[in-house]
Amino acid sequence: MRKVSYPEKQHQAFTIIEVLVSVVLISIVALGAVKLQQESRDMALYLSNRGKNELSNTLFLGKEALRYHKEKKDAYSLISNRFKISDTVSRDILKKSTRSIFISDPVKLSDDTLPIKVNEILLKGHYSSRFFHFDMQ
Repeated sequence: MRKVSYPEKQHQAFTIIEVLVSVVLISIVALGAVKLQQESRDMALYLSNRGKNELSNTLFLGKEALRYHKEKKDAYSLISNRFKISDTVSRDILKKSTRSIFISDPVKLSDDTLPIKVNEILLKGHYSSRFFHFDMQ
């Protein structure tokens, strides 16, 4: 029977190359996680700002907005004839909220029997939006 001999001193420690490779791998994973977190934060911020902007877009969707094709209007000038706004802070905020309004020609419907007129309203600002206005004739 053959006897297997082991060296008296076995090195149980990692070599410097193994340590460097593991540090590089951990760094790559950490950088990827940081990048994903940053992209998620940016997307959440974009969606939050977009939602706030969509809420303020409703101020520009009344019937009187159809009169202002290719014009830049503020929210106060559009709603001041319907609402009395006496608070100067609110008035200043509404005056700062501006959009460029573009109204399309009436969209032709495939069914001419319906007495409906459809216009597309494009609001251009920091976040552009598109809406449709339906009017019964």
